[in-house]
Amino acid sequence: MKNESPVFIVGAARSGTSILYRTLQRHSSFKPQKYKHKHGVELTESNIFKTPYHTYSGANSNAFTYMLGDEDYYCQFLGMTKSIQNYQRLLIGKDIFQKVAPKVSVLRASVWKVTQNDILIRIFLYYAKQARGMKRIVEKTPQHISRLPEIKVTFPKAKLLFMPRHPLDVFSSYQRRLKDSLKLGMKESELKWLKISPKSFCNKYASYMHIALQEKVSNPSRFMLVSYEDFTCNTKVTLHKVFDFIEESYEEACIPEDTLKTTSWQADPNLFSSIKSKTKSWKNFTSEPDAKFIEDQLSEIMNQLNYPRYT
Repeated sequence: MKNESPVFIVGAARSGTSILYRTLQRHSSFKPQKYKHKHGVELTESNIFKTPYHTYSGANSNAFTYMLGDEDYYCQFLGMTKSIQNYQRLLIGKDIFQKVAPKVSVLRASVWKVTQNDILIRIFLYYAKQARGMKRIVEKTPQHISRLPEIKVTFPKAKLLFMPRHPLDVFSSYQRRLKDSLKLGMKESELKWLKISPKSFCNKYASYMHIALQEKVSNPSRFMLVSYEDFTCNTKVTLHKVFDFIEESYEEACIPEDTLKTTSWQADPNLFSSIKSKTKSWKNFTSEPDAKFIEDQLSEIMNQLNYPRYT
């Protein structure tokens, strides 16, 4: 597994990563032969690099869900990692270190290896690949943008895709999802991640874009920026570039048709529809003062990404 080249979509939330994920899953190398959704759409975020110790926490874990709830392969994974689990249970402060790891600039990869998380995750994805029935692993967890050292030491040949999007479109996507979720009667306790202030959003956006832009320069053969705007407005050309980068042939079938006209997931039906260049107007969800504040705070990053101001 260490010599394999899985594809990780690493960010950022509300930037179109799910439609990129679903598009890649239509490719013959990434297509799950086993799935739960009737249309073969599997959007589970495994969080394996963020919370590696949760991989063996049982049927309620994201890892088990990423395995599509396949108990046989999950039990095989548990059996193969029993010695690692026993070793990790003796480690003091491992969960705390995982939380603070993104703020640590040195020794992260070494600590990851000492705790045997690299072996744990390789074994997990070996069995996940069997459980999903796919030729090559593709996985999406936006928060993994802060776990690049761990990903690279686990899979030195991994390909990483990051999808930037205009900050006002991202922020208004948070606002719309929150509004629609509340209308559907979802509990506010489940929506904390959507309740983000303009200031907090700017800090978050700047932090992950700093990582992405730096990685693009230092690791161009493994890390690619896939602009949301390019992907949605010029899908075929952009996909050709993506497949060249991940070393797969282009397949026309990857572009989803508009066949999923109804879905039970009303909170965000665009996750299951065709690729659209415009899904909303930011003005319908974000006030002018908030928009101006965001663009003022992020002006330098917007210039680096060649994004125009909306205000």
